[in-house]
Amino acid sequence: MRSSPLIFAAEALAAPEGTVFVDTRPREDWAKATIPGATCLNVYDYFIAHSDERGIAAMVAGARAAFRQLGLDRAPLVVFFEEQTGMRSPRGLWFHELCGFDGGRILDGGLAAWRAAGGGTAAGAGATGRIGDGDPAQAGAFRSELVAATAELLEPGAPELHVLDARRPAEWDGSYVHACCARAGRIPGADLLFYEDLLQDGRYRSPDEIRRIAAAAGFGPGQRIVTYCHRGARAATTLYGLRSAGFDNVAIHPGSWHEWAGEPDLPAVEGTGAFVHR
Repeated sequence: MRSSPLIFAAEALAAPEGTVFVDTRPREDWAKATIPGATCLNVYDYFIAHSDERGIAAMVAGARAAFRQLGLDRAPLVVFFEEQTGMRSPRGLWFHELCGFDGGRILDGGLAAWRAAGGGTAAGAGATGRIGDGDPAQAGAFRSELVAATAELLEPGAPELHVLDARRPAEWDGSYVHACCARAGRIPGADLLFYEDLLQDGRYRSPDEIRRIAAAAGFGPGQRIVTYCHRGARAATTLYGLRSAGFDNVAIHPGSWHEWAGEPDLPAVEGTGAFVHR
């Protein structure tokens, strides 16, 4: 089993020299008040164009460039945080791990937990960065097990693959669709596990609670799980919630529904009918 992806506020306050804190909130929030010395990295506003070999390579190259710009590729411990645990800090950790870097953690409970534990804040200052596409030829080696291309979700006869939709129930059944998406619905065979169900009071639920919630939704620790949402942020929150509960084979479909909906040849399902398990 991998080590926990989470770090708690008391541990973070005693973090060793060389630890880098990464504020994933909007830049204006970081500029007002953040963990002293924290850098700011926009991991949220990125959309992958195509979840194929070239698109994934461009995403990895862009993320690696952003981390190197801020020195995150050399830090022994990198702690990603936001106001409370939500959609941003887990996505930051996912990019970090995808690039092959070690020592990343999510500050569970975020800046609110840091303050509650007695941690001070200061105005953000210094260099900032953002995730964007890079040169695919510069991607290098990365942790391919953390990302699922569109082709993987279309492979027939893969009973070990379980697709997890981390969106709201209304998005899953197609009764709501984001304005930027070409159509409503879900990936065929995708079961619903709303990402917020893994959180409580701004932090992750306990591993036992998460295992119970996942089991009720039809997910088990031994499965290959591919999770998606609108564009990959809620999927990352779900991945690390499951990881904290012992699920070690979870990947993200980075284009998520935004990309899938825009490809008219890809199959889609609407409504609340029976699940189609692979």
